[in-house]
Amino acid sequence: MPANSSEARIAYVAEATYGTTPATPTFKTFRTTGGGPRTNKTTQTSDELRADRNVPDEGLLGLGVSGAYPFEFSYSTFDDMLEAALRGTWATNVLKNGITPKYFTVEETLELGATDSFHRYLGCTVNTFSLAIAARAKVTGSVGLIGQKETLASAIVTGATYTAATTEPILTSSAHVAALAVAGLNPVPKVRSLNLEFNNNLRERPVVGSLFTEEFGAGRFDSTGTLEAYFESQALYQAVLDHGGGALSFNIGKDTTKKYTVLLPKIIFLDGAKQIGGNNDDVMVSIPFRAVYDATEACSVKITRAVA
Repeated sequence: MPANSSEARIAYVAEATYGTTPATPTFKTFRTTGGGPRTNKTTQTSDELRADRNVPDEGLLGLGVSGAYPFEFSYSTFDDMLEAALRGTWATNVLKNGITPKYFTVEETLELGATDSFHRYLGCTVNTFSLAIAARAKVTGSVGLIGQKETLASAIVTGATYTAATTEPILTSSAHVAALAVAGLNPVPKVRSLNLEFNNNLRERPVVGSLFTEEFGAGRFDSTGTLEAYFESQALYQAVLDHGGGALSFNIGKDTTKKYTVLLPKIIFLDGAKQIGGNNDDVMVSIPFRAVYDATEACSVKITRAVA
């Protein structure tokens, strides 16, 4: 029977060795709204001359994995992925960006009746992680993965078990985002939307004798975002003109000890602009920004969990 997206199970397990699924793995079921990685084939057409004008061959050069899982944000659900995105480690409930890679085997199970289809993506790590907070909306985001290879199977890994997904509620911008502060500005801007993205700028490392990449090269950790606020004073826009910056922070969560504080201790406003719309529109200020290294916090991104 054809597979239904509504019956798909997404799960992952950390790898101790890059590209190797642990023996008797304990998979964690992953909450997502769709999407996912895919295998990307690199091929090359032969340029050999033929009198009959036909193409003689198409060679396979390489195979790689990439793609993203969109999600609706909830507490504790994405802690492993945040750790991989920041290349850091949760320590006393604090996570800062660092340099330590973390790899996963990601498994997609599709229901086909008597025999299921298992797609396993080995050597996966988080290249990008985004978060979108918009007025009167669910808090959403995306985990962008890059991986070594895909394998197919018709049964679970021998001895595998599956931990159920978290049941924490979906968070919204209206009820579950608080204490938003932007660069110490007074008055505090009234924000209509805030988007964040963490990007590891990973690259493949192809080698002779293999279709697959070695462990990924890491570029600069780039933390960027866009802030959209109502224009109600000159303070925010003046900060743009002054190439200003400071700290950006907010709390997100529903229940006591089930909240995060997200802190970008030093952001710099980029090419922001005020936007005058039509007769029935508000004047807005849209400001892209970049988080840079802060010597006091010794990072550019700090996330604290279990916040009261």
